[in-house]
Amino acid sequence: MKKTIKQMVEDILRNVPESRNSDVTLMIEIWRHYFPEAIKTGNSGQEGVWLEDLYKLPREDNVKRYRADLNAQGKYFPTDWEVAQARGIKEDEWRKDFGYPTKAKTKNPTKSDSYMDPQRSFSQTQFKL
Repeated sequence: MKKTIKQMVEDILRNVPESRNSDVTLMIEIWRHYFPEAIKTGNSGQEGVWLEDLYKLPREDNVKRYRADLNAQGKYFPTDWEVAQARGIKEDEWRKDFGYPTKAKTKNPTKSDSYMDPQRSFSQTQFKL
């Protein structure tokens, strides 16, 4: 059974965490995994894709749309907080997805401070590392 682009996107997001931070990385990983025949190695040893092969490959805008749809469902958030923040993902959702405590569970949270601050300590009574 041939996979849909959406299934390919989800497979790569699930199995290649760094692909969650960059739509270009996600697209390249899809190409490498599902379309290896399109990846060519030039005389210099660098990998590339022939322009004519672009017609056969999933486009970045489609890949990005499916990734955004999965994020909207609460799946496969970026592993880099700055990327998540740039995409407008709420801190508590991002933190829960990666097993970090929510704002309410941090020690002395304030309304104006980001609780993603690496200097902030967590309550040792609730969390054991």
